[in-house]
Amino acid sequence: MSSTKSISMRDSYFKALYPIFLEDKKTMLISADNGAPYMDPISELPNQFRNVGIAEQQLVGMACGHAREGRKVWVYAIDAFVTLRCIEFIKLDMCAMNLPITAIGVGSGYAYDIMGPTHHGVGIIATMRPWPNLTIWSPSDGAMSSALAQISYENGSPQYIRFDREGLPDLYGNGTDFSDGILVPKKGSNVTIVATGVMVHQALKIAKELEKFGMDAEVLDLFRLKPLNEEALLGYVGSSRLVVTLEEDFLTGGMGSSIAELFVDNGVETPLLRIGQGQTFVFDLGGREAIWEKYGLDEASIVKKILTRAEKIHFFD
Repeated sequence: MSSTKSISMRDSYFKALYPIFLEDKKTMLISADNGAPYMDPISELPNQFRNVGIAEQQLVGMACGHAREGRKVWVYAIDAFVTLRCIEFIKLDMCAMNLPITAIGVGSGYAYDIMGPTHHGVGIIATMRPWPNLTIWSPSDGAMSSALAQISYENGSPQYIRFDREGLPDLYGNGTDFSDGILVPKKGSNVTIVATGVMVHQALKIAKELEKFGMDAEVLDLFRLKPLNEEALLGYVGSSRLVVTLEEDFLTGGMGSSIAELFVDNGVETPLLRIGQGQTFVFDLGGREAIWEKYGLDEASIVKKILTRAEKIHFFD
């Protein structure tokens, strides 16, 4: 694993998307008054860029119109705005019509930490997960984000990509195969931590800490949240004595819920611990790490929760 911090995942994606736009003139990017350094070259291409201003529902509505006329369309705004403000348009116009539109949301989880509930990208997985035809991506580094440009271009169905706001340390190199929707940045033998997005980086730190207690944790990077690669997931957790899901989102309906559903539907009896945000709006200031510490998503709190569950299931006996 490299400790190099890349450009933002959003910019990694736009940088890789630009050559695709140069090659295919039927591609279009529509922004809701959001910019990005690596988006600028795309915005200068004739007839391939529109800015609708702060009008996210218009953003998705316009995208659907262009898609019905044979264009492949990308829509871009803050994560909470491009999804929750537009959910009926996404449900009926984008997903029900199965249109080739990719919704790009920047600022997943508490990336917009000091902006409050209006900008927090939480509750979105639960909101977006039910809709048929929709693929959901939650990348964890720049290499993955770059690869998603080509992947999303080749996918002819609706997609939603949730990007962190800042650059994150690189986990994977260029040329990594991302086709399975799940990767293993750390191998382990008796505990499995399933994480997504920024929490993959948190999971790697936690796995190292758990070694002090004799727990050899495997970390799974679940970057395609829908459809789940059920066969791969079931294979990875098969020999684990405890499975932990870790997400910077509400627990209700989130990534952990999808794993719980997978376990129930397939008769998996391995103990499962879901770690995420409880049913509380966050109005606190102090930054992202302060939010994590207060609401139990910091490293020390997560390790304590895992050790407590391990004791209850007699893991150390």
